[in-house]
Amino acid sequence: MRYSTLNKAFLLIIVLCLSLSKAMAEEMSAEEKRLREDVYKYFDTTDKQAFDNAITQLRNYYKARKEWHKMYTAWENEIVYDINNDHFYSALKKTDDMNDFILANDHQDELYRLDYLMGVFYGTRDNITMCRNYLDEALKKLEDKEEFKSEESNIYMLLANILSFDDADSATISIDKCIDLCDNNRDLSAALQMKCIIDFGRNDRESFVRTYNKNSAIKLNDPQEYNPAYEDYIEQGMACFEGRFDDAIRINSTMTNPLDKLLFQTKIYAMQGDKAAEAEALKALLKARQKRNNEISTMEINDISNDINLQQMKRETQKAYSIMTYGALGASLLIVVFLSYLIWSRRKHLRQLMLQNQQLTVARDHAQEADRMKTAFIQNVSHQIRTPLNAVSGFSNILAKQADELSDSERKDLAMRIEHNTMVITNSLNHLITLSDIDSVNITAIKDEVNCHDFCREIATEFKPSTQSLEFNYTSNISPDTTVKTNKNLLKSIVMEMLDNADKFTETGSITLGSDIAGGMWQISVTDTGRGIAKGHEETIFGHFTKIDDFSEGLGLGLNFCKNIALRLGGDVVLDTNYSDGARFIIKIPAT
Repeated sequence: MRYSTLNKAFLLIIVLCLSLSKAMAEEMSAEEKRLREDVYKYFDTTDKQAFDNAITQLRNYYKARKEWHKMYTAWENEIVYDINNDHFYSALKKTDDMNDFILANDHQDELYRLDYLMGVFYGTRDNITMCRNYLDEALKKLEDKEEFKSEESNIYMLLANILSFDDADSATISIDKCIDLCDNNRDLSAALQMKCIIDFGRNDRESFVRTYNKNSAIKLNDPQEYNPAYEDYIEQGMACFEGRFDDAIRINSTMTNPLDKLLFQTKIYAMQGDKAAEAEALKALLKARQKRNNEISTMEINDISNDINLQQMKRETQKAYSIMTYGALGASLLIVVFLSYLIWSRRKHLRQLMLQNQQLTVARDHAQEADRMKTAFIQNVSHQIRTPLNAVSGFSNILAKQADELSDSERKDLAMRIEHNTMVITNSLNHLITLSDIDSVNITAIKDEVNCHDFCREIATEFKPSTQSLEFNYTSNISPDTTVKTNKNLLKSIVMEMLDNADKFTETGSITLGSDIAGGMWQISVTDTGRGIAKGHEETIFGHFTKIDDFSEGLGLGLNFCKNIALRLGGDVVLDTNYSDGARFIIKIPAT
C-alpha cells in the first residue's frame, strides 16, 4: 500500500528556522537579534500582516548592510511562510521577484534557492516528481560549496521527508546524507527522528530501534540541543513495534495535523491487522486530502482576486493608468465569467447524470456508483490535468523570461518537457471523451473478415516501445490463412491500448504480442515483464478511473474501455493470474 508524504509545512518551519539560525550563528547586534525574534514570533502564526512587517524589516536591515546571504535567507523564509499558509500565488510572485534580483545583482551562488523554493512549492502540493526534480537541481548547484553545507543538509532532509512513505530506499539515501552533514545535535536529532519515520514506514524494526536509541541518547545527554520535532511520530512507531497499539492510538489522538494523524492511523491499523479500521482510516485520509486540495484551490482564487483588487485600488488613484484599470476590471470579469461557466457546466453535467440514473432499475446501486465515479473523477482529473498544466505554465514562464540565460540543450529540454506535458493533457482529455462516448458506440455490424496473422503482423509493425532497451516480440500458433469475423478497427484499438499500457509499466525486459486459437476463441495476448498486478486487484483494474499506481500518468480508463468494447464484440478481456513475471492480458474474440 502506498501512503502520502508527511506534512511538508511542519518540516519547513523547523528546517528553515534552523537554516536562518545557522546563517546568522556569528555574534549579532541587539537590533538584529530583536528583528530576528520578531520573525520567529510570527512565523508559526496566521497573522500575515504582522509577519510581513517583521520579515520586511529584517530583509531591509541586511540589504542596507549588503549582507546578501542573510538577506536571501530571510526572503526565502518569507516565501515559505506563504507556501505554508497555502498562498501559492503570492509565493510564486515573490520567487519570481527574487530571481530577477539575483540576476540583476549577479549573485550566482544564490540561484540554488529558486530550485529549492520550487521544490517546496510542488512538495506541498503532493507533486513528488516535480518536487524531486527541482530539489535535485538545487543540490547540483551546491556541489563542492563547503560554505553551503547546512543548506545542502536541509535539502536532503526535505527530500527524505517527501519520499518517506513513497520511496523508502531513496528516502533512506537522502536522510543518511543529511545525517553525515549535520554538525550539531539539534540538527542531528531531527534527522534521526526522520530516519525513524522512514524505518517505520517500511516496517524495519531493527533499524528503527537502533536509530531511536541514538536519538534518545541525545535527548538524555544534551537536552538543550535536543530537537523534539517528530517525537510524537516516533513514539507511535515504537509503540507499534512493541505491540502497544492502544498506546500508539492514544499518542495519535493528540496530533494536531489532520493529514498526519490519519496517515499514521492507517499505518497503525495496518500493523495491528485491523483491516476494517485501516479501511475507514484510509477513506477518511482520502477525504481529508480532497478537502485540503479544494481549500488550496479556493485560496489561490482568493489570492488572485485580492491581488487584482489591490492593483485596481492603486490604479484608481493615478489617472495616468486608467487604461490599466479597465484592463484589471476586464480580467476580473473574465475570471467571474469563466468560473460561472465552470459551475454551470458542472451543474449541467450532474443533471445529465441524474437523468441517466433514473433510467436504471436499481437507483440505490447506481447512486453509489455515481458517487464513486465522481470521487475518482476529482482525484484523477484534477491531478492529471492540473499538474501538467502547472508544468507547462512554469516551463513556459522560464522560456519567456530566461531564454537568453539558457543553453541550447536546456531550451531543448524545456521544450521537450512542455511537449510531454501537453501530450499528457491531450491523452487525458481523449480518454474522457472516449468514456463519454462508449455507451453510444454502434457495434451492431460485425462484418469485417479479418486475417488473424496479417492483423497481428500489421500491429507488430506499427507498435514501437518507448525505449530502445525494451525488446518487442510477436509469436503465433495459428495457420496463416485463419480468419475471423469481427470489427477490425475497434479490435485494433483494444490491442494498441493494451500494448501502450504494457509499455508504460515496463522499464526493462520485453513485451510480447501473441496469437492463438483455443476453446472457439481467437486469443490475442499482451505479455510484459513489468511491475505486474498485485493480488486482489484482478477485477478492480477494469473499473472506471482505477489505477494501481496513483503516481502513474493517465486517468485509469484504458482497461475499462478495452473490456467494454471486447464484450460488445462478443468476447472479453481477462488477466492471466497464472503469469507472475509481470502482467499478461488476453483479448478473447469469437473465432466462429
